[in-house]
Amino acid sequence: MSILSKKTGTSPGSLVYIGQGGEHPVEMVHFSYDLDNLDLKTFSFQDVPRPDQDRKNLILVFGVHEMEPIRAVGQRFQIHPLILEDIVNTKHRPKLDRSEEHIFLTMKTCLWADQDQGVRLDQVSFILTGSTLVCFLENRDVFPDEFQKRLAEKQGRLRSMDIDYTLYALMDLFVDNFFLALEKLEDQLDLLEEEMVEQPREEHLQKIFQIRRTISAIRQTVWPMREILSSILSRNEDLFGQKTRVFFRDLYDHCQQIMDSLELQRELNTSLHEVYLSLISHRMNTVMKLLTIIATIFIPLTFIAGIYGMNFEYMPELSWPAGYFICLGFMAAIGLGLVGFFKLRRWF
Repeated sequence: MSILSKKTGTSPGSLVYIGQGGEHPVEMVHFSYDLDNLDLKTFSFQDVPRPDQDRKNLILVFGVHEMEPIRAVGQRFQIHPLILEDIVNTKHRPKLDRSEEHIFLTMKTCLWADQDQGVRLDQVSFILTGSTLVCFLENRDVFPDEFQKRLAEKQGRLRSMDIDYTLYALMDLFVDNFFLALEKLEDQLDLLEEEMVEQPREEHLQKIFQIRRTISAIRQTVWPMREILSSILSRNEDLFGQKTRVFFRDLYDHCQQIMDSLELQRELNTSLHEVYLSLISHRMNTVMKLLTIIATIFIPLTFIAGIYGMNFEYMPELSWPAGYFICLGFMAAIGLGLVGFFKLRRWF
């Protein structure tokens, strides 16, 4: 049964977790900072902090499979139930919504699992309101450790620029994960090509289809993300400050590079499929050619054996003392002659 069927019959705004996570309890962290100070505090959903309006605030929620923490954060920041519903639905398409109180943005990031499972796509959702950014992550391992190190640096842009730059910085790190996954996919395609040329096997075809599905899933994720960034950069949108829009333009370029790389890898994957079919066909033709040569050699020998296997009373060769050896020699001469002829024509 599809996990999406969990929402069947529920009212709009009902919080039903749609996803594959939920192995670890929900964790929540609050970063409160300005140019000079940085405070870090973990909290529970019973004690959601009230942001300091004089400082920038980053609230990280690791895990969206428990509804009480999501409701508590939603009540604190007056997040609409329909947006909370999108946050806990990790199969949701990336999108950008704007209201009078806040900006809601949801996107995907990916991690390379292993060669068998390929990439894992995780949802990341943002709520930007005032000087506070709330980030909901499906799993903790998608959050990069280097971000906290950058936040601790007083000389970095994270401490000096507005909170919308923090949103960009996180989005940039999550988008960069796609480049790492594409490098792994490219290595897999190169290795697959080498193995196929040496000896094509059925598991190679299964691997080709798996990589094709992975490329398609990443493309369906990055394509709407590129449209979101295009909307942010359009002249009709003033969601972010001019200083930050420059960085979002660079992020748009990254998404475009990912799309270009996906197109190249999809073409390479299609070419590998064609190469696999060609190699299998070539190997089959080689086998059929060898069997045809063997059958051609034995056809005249079978004909001779069939003649002397008939039960006629008057066959003068049967009474010859050397008839058996003469017949064998004649058959051997025919067989060797055919082999020499095929060799001369370079048929094998």
